[in-house]
Amino acid sequence: MSFSRPSQRDDFEIAIVCALKAEFDAVCLVVEEFWDGNQDIYGKANGDINCYRTGRIGKHNIILLQLRQMGKAHAAAAAAGLRSSFTRLRLAFLVGGCAAVPQSENANIVLGDIIISTGIVQYDFGRKFPDKFIRKNTGRDNLVKPCKEVGNILTTLQTPDITNKLTERLATLLIDLQKNAHNKGYGSRYGYPGVHEDKLYKSSYHHKHRDMGCPTCSMADDSTCDEARITNCEDLGCGVAGLVAGRQRLEEKLQSCRNDDMAYQNPDIFFGLVGSGDSVMKSGCDRDRLAEEEGVIAFEMEAAGFWEDVPTLVVKGVFDYGDSHKNKLWHHFSSATAACAARAIIERLAQTDQRSTSIYKEERSKGE
Repeated sequence: MSFSRPSQRDDFEIAIVCALKAEFDAVCLVVEEFWDGNQDIYGKANGDINCYRTGRIGKHNIILLQLRQMGKAHAAAAAAGLRSSFTRLRLAFLVGGCAAVPQSENANIVLGDIIISTGIVQYDFGRKFPDKFIRKNTGRDNLVKPCKEVGNILTTLQTPDITNKLTERLATLLIDLQKNAHNKGYGSRYGYPGVHEDKLYKSSYHHKHRDMGCPTCSMADDSTCDEARITNCEDLGCGVAGLVAGRQRLEEKLQSCRNDDMAYQNPDIFFGLVGSGDSVMKSGCDRDRLAEEEGVIAFEMEAAGFWEDVPTLVVKGVFDYGDSHKNKLWHHFSSATAACAARAIIERLAQTDQRSTSIYKEERSKGE
């Protein structure tokens, strides 16, 4: 089936926004057709400093945007420009990576899994007192509740039947992305890093020198020297004694590997509150404390800047566990799972006569 090239900016209703190049590159691999070719034929509004790509996923014309820098302020500025140039924008997908809370009451999350936000918590917005930080928690300050359109989409996506279909489609798209990446010369960049590389350390087991030769790291408190912060776990001696054992989902993935079943790389999808702030989460203790206090299941850095200005669906792949052992090993694979999840959702969106987006009518009826 062939699709006509859009004639104007008003023909674009869906945007995909990424903060990092690795995330943006992965999204480009799931776009079915690009409209811009060798030039930007659609332009932008005066004062909009964003740079866009345009393309198509399914029946939808897509705007692609990579943020200039990470963080809420840059995201908010980009959102303002996006809305000024694309006045019929109905929905933005914030796609990329996040730090996940690995274990909570309703979730057992592993690296590469997908987090879809049902609300945003600005966990670093508040007042700093000498003895503690108190988050501003009034109705005016909170971003928890999504707009009605996003709320309706989330309601449908969380029905068991649709979630299962999304998970199945995501697995197929992930294989297609990996083949596409290989054909484009990326090699195994977006391949699954391996079950044994999914390491979850106990929150109290800090990333520091283990040989007791460092005067700072050997102190009784949580002190860590600057050298240790930029040194990998292997060189520091972070060992198996600090790992969380008996993780059932990893055991299942390992069994799939032994059976040569590609299901070992398939991510699960989780819905929940996401914490958004301007700091990178690299503390297992703070991660667990905030998870308990705020009910969040993941952390990222841009959603708070988009959430109020543009109807936003946050789709994130789990890069790491938000602890001091954080590294970039999973960035490309998890960027790929997030890109595939976003495409799987977009494929299920239908345009109404008024050019707004909604889940296919038959599936919404089934969910109701």
